Amino acid sequence: MSWLRGVTSAVLSSTARGVFSQRPKLPVRMLSNVRHPPAMLDRTKNQDRVWTQAIWDTIDRTAGTAQKQNLPTPDELWAERSRSATFNPPADPYTGRRVFVNGDLGEAFRRLQTRLRRNRVMQEVSRQRRHEKKGVKRRRLSSERWRRMFANEVRKKVQLVSTIRRRGAY
Repeated sequence: MSWLRGVTSAVLSSTARGVFSQRPKLPVRMLSNVRHPPAMLDRTKNQDRVWTQAIWDTIDRTAGTAQKQNLPTPDELWAERSRSATFNPPADPYTGRRVFVNGDLGEAFRRLQTRLRRNRVMQEVSRQRRHEKKGVKRRRLSSERWRRMFANEVRKKVQLVSTIRRRGAY
């Protein structure tokens, strides 16, 4: 640090105290020469606490759970998350294909069918029965993309018309 060659320790300590600084003194978290910490250091903690409490109150009011609840301690959170983390078995090739049956077989089949429909497994199976040429695949993907965009636009227009009707325009 060649720029510190001519600077004595007295100058350095006085600049650390802010004697030569022309800037306005702003609240600083760590002051080296202060024997008693200023109230500004505690104010940020209080402000954080106030903001946290305000946020939790707002969440409780909007969620409809205005009753006061005891927040769990970090140890309780850790224990709960450890239990939930050890609940699931390690992933294997059948992880996404497995549906747990909790007494109701029909409900399990509905969940399995929903998952298969969401992942479009039947379309994938029918597509893999035969080889699809590159141009045919490109055309099919383009058509699917266009259909999705068109359906989205129609959905938005229907929503717009329903909001206009709800306002009483027609």
